[in-house]
Amino acid sequence: MSTAEDFLLLVTDPDSGRARVGSMKSDAVFGGAILFDLVAAGRLALDAAGRKPRVVVVDYARVDDPVVQAAFERVRNRGRQTPQSTVTQLGKKARQHLYAALTAKGSVRPRHEKALGLFPLTRHDILDTGRRDNLLARVRAVLLLDQPADAETGPLVGLLAAADLTTLFVDKADRKKAKARAKIVAEGDWASEGVRDAIQAAQGAMTAAIVGASIVGTAGG
Repeated sequence: MSTAEDFLLLVTDPDSGRARVGSMKSDAVFGGAILFDLVAAGRLALDAAGRKPRVVVVDYARVDDPVVQAAFERVRNRGRQTPQSTVTQLGKKARQHLYAALTAKGSVRPRHEKALGLFPLTRHDILDTGRRDNLLARVRAVLLLDQPADAETGPLVGLLAAADLTTLFVDKADRKKAKARAKIVAEGDWASEGVRDAIQAAQGAMTAAIVGASIVGTAGG
């Protein structure tokens, strides 16, 4: 599973079948997740040599994951890009495509409903409860038991921190501790220097994109 798929599986509520990532955050969060996957795959890297960091392509080879590859194709010929621009491009309709991939793998099953009896919407029932339960237990162990993060849990905690979603997975009394721990994990001592730099840039880009989307949404409302 890719980081992006694992993250979507993790944030899908097993009771309602709803992804607990707001629509204004969705593109930025899943774009950030795909950026993690492309950095880990050695396709993208962060170049911090200039005044402002830029995301650069270091390998044009295809990746095996079709959703990640389709996102990669949107950015690999654009030259040096800001992290925020990269995250925005990678995240376009990403949640929709990731759910389709999880459905094809038998990890979730779509369920079609109508909101207020009028507006069609799709929920996703989790079928691979074992994997989600394992991910949740490991993430909670990192957040609450000071277990060291690794290549799977580190990016997930970083994504939760950037999207301010850590509180979804801990009790109210543990929220402050979880947020503080997530901030430490997001610094990336579990990752190599290049991966750590790119992840921190992605987190900053996600935060900027989420704030920007929120401002636009508020103004539009």
